Order: sequence, then C-alpha cells, then structure tokens
Amino acid sequence: MKISRMTIRNFGKIHNRTFELSDGINVLYGENESGKTTIHTFLRSMFFGITRQRGRAARNDAYTTYEPWENPADYGGILWFDRGGESFRLTRNFYKERPYHELFSETTGAIADAEKGALENVLGDVSEAVYDNTVSVGQLKSVTGQDLVRELQNYMASYEGTGDSSIDLARAVQLLKMTRKGYQSQEDRRLREIEAEQQKISGSLSQVEKELQQLRDRQASAEEKSRSLRIGSGGEEILDERIREARRQQSTNLFLFLGLFAACLLAAFFLPEFTGLMIFVRIGLGVLGIALLMAGAYRNSRFSREVRKRQKMKARWLSRQEKVLWNRKTGGELMDERLTAYESLQEEYRECEDQKYARSEDRVEIDALTLALDTIGELSGQITNQVGAALRRRTSQILSEITGGKYNEILMDQNLHMTVNTGERIVPLERLSRGTLEQIYFALRMAAGELLCGKEPFPVILDDVFGMYDEERLLGVLRWLYEADRQIIISTCSKREMEILDREGIPYQGLLL
Repeated sequence: MKISRMTIRNFGKIHNRTFELSDGINVLYGENESGKTTIHTFLRSMFFGITRQRGRAARNDAYTTYEPWENPADYGGILWFDRGGESFRLTRNFYKERPYHELFSETTGAIADAEKGALENVLGDVSEAVYDNTVSVGQLKSVTGQDLVRELQNYMASYEGTGDSSIDLARAVQLLKMTRKGYQSQEDRRLREIEAEQQKISGSLSQVEKELQQLRDRQASAEEKSRSLRIGSGGEEILDERIREARRQQSTNLFLFLGLFAACLLAAFFLPEFTGLMIFVRIGLGVLGIALLMAGAYRNSRFSREVRKRQKMKARWLSRQEKVLWNRKTGGELMDERLTAYESLQEEYRECEDQKYARSEDRVEIDALTLALDTIGELSGQITNQVGAALRRRTSQILSEITGGKYNEILMDQNLHMTVNTGERIVPLERLSRGTLEQIYFALRMAAGELLCGKEPFPVILDDVFGMYDEERLLGVLRWLYEADRQIIISTCSKREMEILDREGIPYQGLLL
C-alpha cells in the first residue's frame, strides 16, 4: 500500500496543506508543536474515523482535541492512496452535524460510503488496534499494548496454516458455541419435560400403590369374614339344620303336651262315678290337662321364637354372605383394574427413563458440535504454536538485523511476555536498557505488522519515536526500513534522521512542516 498525497483542509492546527509522498522513506521535519502528531492523527482518522465520546469523556477525546476553532464545519481532508493495483481517493468531513465519508476508486469510477464497510474491504479488514500496535507508532508509544496480544490471538484462531486468515475461525467457534447453546437449551427443555412427566407418573404410581394396598386390606378383611361366616364350608346347611332342629323340638313339644292334655281328659271322662271323691279327681284331671295345655302352649311359643330367631340369623347370614361375596367380587375386579393401571404406569415410567437417556436429535447435534469445537480447538492450538513460532522467528530476525547481530533470539509466551537469549544466558526485558527495549518492541511491531496486515503491508508511520536511539541504533533501524522496500513516513523534530540518511546515501524525501 502507498499513500501518494494528502490534503488537510482543517484538522487541528493544520489548515489547507497538501503533502506529496513518495515511495520509500519520507521525513516530515518540524519543530515541536509544528503539527507532526496532528498529521499522524489525521492519517489514523482518515483510515478509521474519529469516535466522538459522550458526556465528560468528550472534553478530551480526539474529536474535540483536533476540532478546528475556525470553520469547524470543514473538519477533515482528502487522502490519495494505492492498494491492490487500484487508486483511491478518500474524502472525509468529521463535523458532527454534517459528516461525509466518500471512497472513490479513480481506477474504476466506483463511489462508496467509507463508513459502511467499503473502506474496511479495501484495507484488508485491518483493525484500528492492529494499525495502532504495528505500523503506526505514536510519540512515546513504542511499547505495544494488550490490544496487540488480543489481535494476535484472534489472528491465530482464524489462521488456516497457509497464512490465509480470511476464514475467521474465532467467529466460527463463537457461532458453533451459540448454535450448540441453542440445541442444549432445547435438550434441557426436553429433559425437564421428561422429568416433569416422570414426577407426574411417580405420583400416580404412589396413588395406585395406596389404592392397591387398600384393596388388599379389603380383600383380606373379606376373606376373614368369609372364614368366620364359613362361606363355602357348609355354613348355610348348618343354619338350615338348626332351624329344622328347632321346628322338630317345637313339634315334639306340641305333640307331647297335646297327648298329655288328651290323656287327662280321657282319664277324667272314663273314671267311674262312685263317690263324690271321683268328682274332685275328674276336676283335678281337667285342671291338670288345662295346665299341661297351657304349659305346652307356652313352650311352643318359645320354640316358635327360637325358630324365628334362627330364621333371622340365617337371613342376616345370607345378607352378610351376599355383601362379603360382592365385596370379594368387586374387590377382585378393582384389584385387577388397579394392577393393570399400575403396570401401565410402570411401563410409561420406563419409557420416560429410556427417552431421558436416548440420543435425541438435539443430543446428536450437540455431540457433533462439541466434536467440531474440540477439533477446532486442537487445530487452533497447533496453529497458535505455528504462528507464534513464526512471529518469534521474524521478530528475532528483525532484531538481529537492526542490532547488527548483537541480539539474535527473542523468546516469548502467548501473552507476548518476552526475554532475550544472548547466547550465554536468558535476559528479562527489565534488565535491558531503554534503547534496547525500543529496538525489541520495534522489531515486534514490524513482525506483527507483516503477519496481521496482509500481503500488501501498510506504510510504516513513525512519529518522533527515535528519541532514545543512539547513532548506531538509529542507523540500524533506518537501514532496515530502507531495505524493507515499503513506504515509510517519519515525523521528527530532529535533523539526525536526515543527516544519517544523507551520510549513508539512502534516498528519501524531506518535507518541511
């Protein structure tokens, strides 16, 4: 990528200035407060826009800092650049009341809104965080931030292994997890419904068990009553025999007393009438006969009551027998019915249990998605190691080149915590000089920029970043930048860079602010 020209119409302290930029190294020289950082911020804002904060945060945000005091409605500029063999003109007005963002292809004549994805596609989806932490180095900001760590981790998660990060595996993993979560919710809902159904069936089983126990108790009671009534064991015949026995006694009693009464009457009738004594005897026999008749009638009534009593006993026995038999019959039918219902409920409970552990369609999808996520995780781990090793090697190579081979190897973990292998020992960064630290972070930024900015790298934009470099270090970096064969924009308040470039015969374009 190459920036050929920029026109700053109204941005911060710069008004109506146009700068023509060349390939290779461009040095923008100016005293302090001349606008070097303004140009650095202008380029960043043209590529990624300005986010205006709200409330108290808006007092010191970039929008407010660089909003022009005069003619604020014309707040922005124009940038001409080439990328992917195509020439573009980017025009922006950041004024909040009338924002304007036009991306015009001078090659094809196509016009698009830079705020609606067109510019992102042209820039290769390079994020603002990547830009800030790699090719764009602000004043006193050579140390990389955690944004670079996150961007590298995202890149590693979406790296195919051939250097093509067009497939966003991180997003794919997120989508897979969201999809799995949806299926898991459906599966959890299915299991909750099964559990609820099982609880309902379990309650019904308990109720049926209670009813069965009551029926068993009822049947046992009926059996006990049946045994006590001697149902089925000649109970009715015994009662009939008792009734017949009472009737026989009644008949015997009747015949006996009637016979005695008749005997008394016959005796009194056939006695000879000799004297007055016989008369008394006849009278006595008559009275005796009557007395016996009355006694017989009395005993006969008693036997009649006994017969009726035994008949009532039989009637009660028959009634109780009918009730017991009915209870036994209905109890048996209810028992069969409840047993059938109990077995049916048990079968339904087992079916619920089978459904709970069966592999539903949702479970199949969940397992498939889990397998996919595990596979991506394994591949991502392998890719992370591969890309991390490539980043470490390239950082070490750049550091070796800019230090003249003094430091050849950088070691780093997944959070970009680095140490230096001097060949004799491992040295942590905090034990190195500030100048050496600046070189290490510069090497890391350049290596990460090559990795994250695609096949056509952005221009390297450096805003007064060489303050801690001595002559030897600065020469090493400038040589590397020249040999990198890419556009370089250096803003500086010192003439050291231009003096070294002149002394070494390195071509560059000087621009005065």
